[in-house]
Amino acid sequence: MPSLQIDSLCFGYGSEAMNRPLSLEAHAGEFWAVLGENGVGKSTLMATLAGLRRPVAGHAFVDGVSLSRMPRKVLARRLGLLLQHVDVSFPYSVRETVSAGRYAHRPPWSPLTRKDREIVDWALSQTGLQALAERRADQLSGGEQRRAAIATLLAQQPGVMLLDEPVNHLDVRHEVELMTHFRDYASQGGVVMVSLHDVNLASQYADRLLLLYPDGDWELGEPDTLLSEERLQRLYGVPLHAVGSHEYRFWVPLGKPKRR
Repeated sequence: MPSLQIDSLCFGYGSEAMNRPLSLEAHAGEFWAVLGENGVGKSTLMATLAGLRRPVAGHAFVDGVSLSRMPRKVLARRLGLLLQHVDVSFPYSVRETVSAGRYAHRPPWSPLTRKDREIVDWALSQTGLQALAERRADQLSGGEQRRAAIATLLAQQPGVMLLDEPVNHLDVRHEVELMTHFRDYASQGGVVMVSLHDVNLASQYADRLLLLYPDGDWELGEPDTLLSEERLQRLYGVPLHAVGSHEYRFWVPLGKPKRR
C-alpha cells in the first residue's frame, strides 16, 4: 500500500533550515493539506519530498524506501508532483502533453499501449479537457494549462500524489471538481498531499492537516482539532473567525494583519 514517511526532516535552501525537524507518516487513504503563508516553505517541502531538493537534515521515504536510494523512474511510478508554476512552451497537443505522464510505465522509446491510451483518455475526462485534447497546449489559458498539468499527473497514476497549490487559477466549478477527485483518489487507496492557501478548502476536503508556522514550528492533526482562531491567527498573522454551524463552518478574516 502507498505510504509517505518523513523522519526528522529539515528543508530549506543550502544549509539553512526553514523548520524544526518534521516527522509524520501518511498512509493509503489519507488526504493531507499543508497550510501556511507565502514564503513559509510549502513549495520547498513539496520539492524536498519529491527528491528535487536535498534535505538540510533528516530523511523521506516512499513505501518504506528512502528517496535517496530509489531510481528516478521507479520513484516516478510511486510518487508524482504537481509544481506550483508550470511552463507550457512547446507546441504539443494537450493529448500529447498528458501522454507524457505514462513515461514512467513504459520501456524506453516504446509507443503507447491500448491501456496507456485509455488512461490518458480517463485523465482528460477527469479534468474536463476532452474537447481540448487536440489543441496546442501552449495556446491554452492559464487555468486550462493548469488542468492539463493535473491530467498529466493523473495519467502517471502514482501511489503518492504531491500537489503544490493545485487549484490556483481555476474557476469554482473546476476547483470543486478537482478537489473532489483528489479526495476520491485518496479514498481509493492513494496518498494525497496538497498545499493550499484556502483554509475552507482544507477544512472541507482534507482529513489530515500540516500547519507550517512563520517561526519554523509546525503542528499536524485532524481539521476539527487544529482549525481554531488562535492557531489560524498564529499561522497567518490575521484574525479569522468561524461562521456557520459545525457541518457548514467556514473561516473569514477580520481586522488588520498582526505585525510580526
